[in-house]
Amino acid sequence: MRAPEVALVTTTINVPKCLDAYLDNLARHGHADGVSVVVVGDHKTPPETGAYLAQLGKRFPARIVYMDVPTQRELLKRWPAFDLFLRYNCIQRRNVGYLQAALDGAQVMVALDDDNFVTEEDYLGAHLQVGREVELPVVSHASGWWNVCEQLECDPPRRFYHRGYPKSRQNFAPGGERVERRRVRVAVNAGLWLKNPDVDATANIEEPLNVVRMLEVAGAKSWALAAGTWCPFNSQNTAFHVSTLPAMYLVVMLDYFRGYRIGRLDDIWMSYFVRAIGDQLGEHVSYGSPLVVQDRNPHNFVKDLSEELGGYILTELLCGWLREFRTGARTWLDAYLDLTYHLAAMADQVPDDATREYFRVMTVGMAAWQGAVAEVLQAR
Repeated sequence: MRAPEVALVTTTINVPKCLDAYLDNLARHGHADGVSVVVVGDHKTPPETGAYLAQLGKRFPARIVYMDVPTQRELLKRWPAFDLFLRYNCIQRRNVGYLQAALDGAQVMVALDDDNFVTEEDYLGAHLQVGREVELPVVSHASGWWNVCEQLECDPPRRFYHRGYPKSRQNFAPGGERVERRRVRVAVNAGLWLKNPDVDATANIEEPLNVVRMLEVAGAKSWALAAGTWCPFNSQNTAFHVSTLPAMYLVVMLDYFRGYRIGRLDDIWMSYFVRAIGDQLGEHVSYGSPLVVQDRNPHNFVKDLSEELGGYILTELLCGWLREFRTGARTWLDAYLDLTYHLAAMADQVPDDATREYFRVMTVGMAAWQGAVAEVLQAR
């Protein structure tokens, strides 16, 4: 059977030379056909990126699409409300790549960061469980939370949490989870990382982390979390089926809240939206394989922390609202619209003006995204 049409999607402010190794890995493991690459540029992207991608297209059979700023502007004229809401010089421009990949017919999208480097394992093969029903170990915890980073070993040893994991839920006494094998439909597969894991700035400031291996769960390199047991995921080394696209919107950030500029939570909040909807649609998020080596681009961890502090407060509130969400919708598109209205209604009840206004603006962006995706999915 022919593999699903797959799009690798990345934003970059560098020449994305990591793509050589990804395409070579796909070819070596029999996935060269039916693959496209969508690269979303920005004002900071080096001008030689276009020439590099053109050469890449001559060496591999994948269809290479480079969306420079003029190309994005032309596409987004179709959805002016979303266009005017989206910023430049931010990773949320990955949303544009998702729209283009969906228009081009992709059934599976794999989000990459340009500092993620592929290993020798079958990269795409591990991601292709999205959109399918597969048998996996399913982890549940009575607390409603389980940190997938429990399965990552560091040298020197250290315990840490996934970026965006609510601070109030960080219980450093491990254990208490239950594992059962069963068949689940996978909406999203979140691959993990070697070397530099994706953690809050506080963890990076305390001590550098070096992940050297991943432990299996019940003998498996991939596992799912049960409905009601949550952990965030991010938008790097993450695959999803096109049906899930409505909920994969990276929330536009960098507005101010109580003097803090909020950032670094666009994909994290997205992941909580996915869980709130997926739990009710009977679809799951899987974690684990494939691993990538994250050789992190230079970061100012104190600046990262300044963009996370206000988000610590808002994430606690948001997760509480998401736990209360209920929908009778049977599609991701309809459920996401219901979620948008639910969050707007919850925000309206908050007496604090700053909090209410922050979430009001966020839901305006969510509504603009939902409208764009509705048109794209209808056109497929």
